[in-house]
Amino acid sequence: MNHRHVLAIPVLLATLGVHAQDRTADPLAPLAQCINRSQFQFRTQDRLPAGATTRIVKMAAGDRRISTADGYRLMLFRKSSLPFVNLKIERSAEGHFAADRETIVAQMREMAARGKLPQQLPLETDARDGVEVLGLNNASIAQAQGIISLYTLLHAASGTVATAYILNQPADPRDFATDAQYQALRAQLIASLASCMADPAQ
Repeated sequence: MNHRHVLAIPVLLATLGVHAQDRTADPLAPLAQCINRSQFQFRTQDRLPAGATTRIVKMAAGDRRISTADGYRLMLFRKSSLPFVNLKIERSAEGHFAADRETIVAQMREMAARGKLPQQLPLETDARDGVEVLGLNNASIAQAQGIISLYTLLHAASGTVATAYILNQPADPRDFATDAQYQALRAQLIASLASCMADPAQ
């Protein structure tokens, strides 16, 4: 084992100014429950380990790190027995949201430029209720397997980031059969996520 690398880990975390979370609080629970009250509900809810205070973001110029003060992974379902969304919600460490946002937006722009998805449309950008929305979509559900769309939602007021990997459903029963049906469901999903991020208590 390279002891220099082991010793460097606490130094790196100290430099980033992030610390293992005190799990007596659960700041993302209201957001998760708000999402669960929509038509898209989770069947699994995996919380980030308390020591997972950063995650790596792959960039062309080299890996970067963003802070993850807390987080959940939620597999969202609608009517189908197949999952519709692999959703990650994260809270930036105090004072780190602006830097985290800069890295995440840069990564989305890079993915848009190099074509992350098979038949990718231009990067979609929007803002609603104080939530910034960036999306990458396939041109058609027929041209996608696995991930069909990728969305990032950022809420500066709460320091919260949501990453939604929307999944194609290759077999019956499925929640959509046409591009129009998929686009309508996707719009409802993003509207629900943005609304909950803006006001989880609704």
